[in-house]
Amino acid sequence: MPVGKVIRSHSNIYYVLVDGHEVECRPRGKFRLDRLQVRAGDEVEVTLAPDGEGRIEEVLPRRNCLERPPVANVDQCLVVFTLVEPDADYLFLDRVLVHVEQAGVEPLILLNKIDLVAEEDVNAFVRAYRDLVGYRVLPISAREGTGLDELRPHLVGRTSVLAGHSGVGKSHLVRALEPHREDVRVGAVSAKSRKGRHTTRHVELIPLTGGGLLADAPGFTYLEFQDIDKWTLRDYFPEFAPYQSECRYADCLHRAEPECGVWDAVEAGAIPESRHQNYLVFLEEVEAMKRW
Repeated sequence: MPVGKVIRSHSNIYYVLVDGHEVECRPRGKFRLDRLQVRAGDEVEVTLAPDGEGRIEEVLPRRNCLERPPVANVDQCLVVFTLVEPDADYLFLDRVLVHVEQAGVEPLILLNKIDLVAEEDVNAFVRAYRDLVGYRVLPISAREGTGLDELRPHLVGRTSVLAGHSGVGKSHLVRALEPHREDVRVGAVSAKSRKGRHTTRHVELIPLTGGGLLADAPGFTYLEFQDIDKWTLRDYFPEFAPYQSECRYADCLHRAEPECGVWDAVEAGAIPESRHQNYLVFLEEVEAMKRW
């Protein structure tokens, strides 16, 4: 039985990529009975009718699944971030990174609009998030085409999903990577609010010319830490790991405990102070949610 990947849906019709060809499919009735939601990125077994249409027979087990946007089997998350237009929102960036870590998806931070900022500001960001935290960081300018040749090899053979505030240039990036696609609308940043307007309304996996799939999806909205407790939150800050063994207490939350290795690393400049401050904000949020 052929196996394909769901690339988009409309109502109860799913478009599945099977051997490089897009097939219009409907799900079996049992999915409605089982309340199973078929998502973009799902790998599915299909039967093909003589007229070219298909039917989804089975949804294969998912390797991972994001809730916002709802997409399955993601290899990496392209976290698009800007220092200006819109202004840098590090709390939002770190929130997204925590959720990506929790889902077991590898992040790649794309620092966009570098043509609008000083080189030293770009270098400072790269030092913090690449050198100190350990994430992959790629400075780019979607408008100017800077860094896109370095980005393309990261996309080949992988399913990637875009994340980031409205206005950071996600749609511009898709257009720059696939200039022949006229159906991807490009938003603008409001001069009054300096915040972007959402221009993408649904999840769609775009087959890239050079190989790979890119999820052009609604911007990540406010993400709550529903499935994270205060003891696991620290695990989603990878820069803490080398120093946690130096904490006096094994259950140290790196907040106000004595002889905290993470605090010492922050004070020594080995961990970005802003990251630790955002961790403390999230810690309070998690504790407030779990209080009943």
